[in-house]
Amino acid sequence: MRFEDRATIADLMALYCERVDEYDIDAVAELFTPDCVTDYGPGRGGRITGRAAVRERIAAGQAQFRRTHHQLGQSRVSFDPADLDRATAVTYVTASHEEWDGRQWRAHLRYLDVLAQTPARLAAGRAAGARRGDREPAGDRLGVGVPAGACRPTQLNA
Repeated sequence: MRFEDRATIADLMALYCERVDEYDIDAVAELFTPDCVTDYGPGRGGRITGRAAVRERIAAGQAQFRRTHHQLGQSRVSFDPADLDRATAVTYVTASHEEWDGRQWRAHLRYLDVLAQTPARLAAGRAAGARRGDREPAGDRLGVGVPAGACRPTQLNA
């Protein structure tokens, strides 16, 4: 897991943002492992487990907006020297949102992911475990932001 995997991880992050912004909720859900765990923060549903629950959470969240735009910033990937099939990533995101009444605001987010190579795909998640995902709230948000923590993808077919 190294240079090629860095490119795959970058593609995974971008694919998540594309699918969310396209409102392709089923495709977003398919990026997650069946047993994923995500945390949107206490004001946005908190910790949830499982692909179906993530799908419902993302659908409810995106339904609040006419449109969104997630722009990836820097991403730092670190590989686990004890397990060549495991990595972590910290990725910064600026997400613009337009509500149905026309109000617009921007959130500054930080995605924390744990990634693991499986025989069929690269899996990403948050915090402990190759197939788990937790999100840490970002420190700064502009406008009427939601707590940082829009779900992150947890699988990409290789």
